[in-house]
Amino acid sequence: MTKLRLATQRYLESILGVPTHLKPISLKLPYHLQDAYTCIVLTLQFAPAPLDLLLLLPSNPTYLGAVTLTKHFAQIRKATPATPVYVCQALSSADRRSLISHQLNFIQPGYQLFVPELAIDLRERVRQRQTQAQITALLPAAQAMLLARLYKIGSNDTPFPASGLMGNLSYSRVTLSKVVDQLLQIGLLDPVPLKGANQAYTFSASATEVFKRARPYLRSPVKRQVAISTELAPEHGTFLAGESALAKHTLLAAPAQPIYGMTRPHFDALLAQGSIQLSTSVDDTKAWVQIWAYDTLETSGNGADEASLLLSLDNSQDARIQIALDELKERVEWLGSGD
Repeated sequence: MTKLRLATQRYLESILGVPTHLKPISLKLPYHLQDAYTCIVLTLQFAPAPLDLLLLLPSNPTYLGAVTLTKHFAQIRKATPATPVYVCQALSSADRRSLISHQLNFIQPGYQLFVPELAIDLRERVRQRQTQAQITALLPAAQAMLLARLYKIGSNDTPFPASGLMGNLSYSRVTLSKVVDQLLQIGLLDPVPLKGANQAYTFSASATEVFKRARPYLRSPVKRQVAISTELAPEHGTFLAGESALAKHTLLAAPAQPIYGMTRPHFDALLAQGSIQLSTSVDDTKAWVQIWAYDTLETSGNGADEASLLLSLDNSQDARIQIALDELKERVEWLGSGD
């Protein structure tokens, strides 16, 4: 029995490439099943979520037949949610074909492995790793929701529904679903099961650590910058951005020509209304407008929020701006953690 157990362990480690752990388990089974099998839990130590298989090591090495094993599997599944796997050292090719046709999990160490549940799990893990590897930047909506939530929770958080990420932001449920998927895939969110069909989430670490982990996926919200021939007053949808916003928060001198931020729909609306005109020359330029991927997260709405402002200027080569950004980071507890 010990020899079969170790052979199975080595076989799985060699073909799956992961370490394993064996542990006996006591199940409430009919006496004839307790006599027929030694039950062992084999843990495949995948990261971050291990996977357990219930190995059924037969006391009698003689193959029992697919019909008998089908009845045994049905009784064992009533006693445990674990995936049962029949282990046998001696199986003919006809025996293996019979087990496969009856959809019975089995392992013949050194010869064949048939565990469809394991294949599905591995496929999902590979898909998640591939998807995660493809993520180089968060969606603008994901970045906005993440930063808005970090502003709200500070350094502590409790489980919240998916809609808690959206807060006061206006995004569709489809977009919210994509955001949750991205944050789960890069390990910023952890699911928290609740009673019933409800699903809640919590951040995987403190706000400081979450921002640090997220930093490689965060991008400047500025999509483009255009010159305009009129100055604007900050109002709903129009906010100070760039050096103008940085000067508001720090000792940096404000630029001669103010810089505003707004989303593309708001810019197009002001342009259509005639509230702003594009500059036709350097002499005609009175201000600049940055087209942002999302609106400011500052509650007053008059200026760019600190985190988004930092992201918009972080690549500046101006030493004055970098000094001011260091000063800006001191305004929010978790903001300096992305360095």
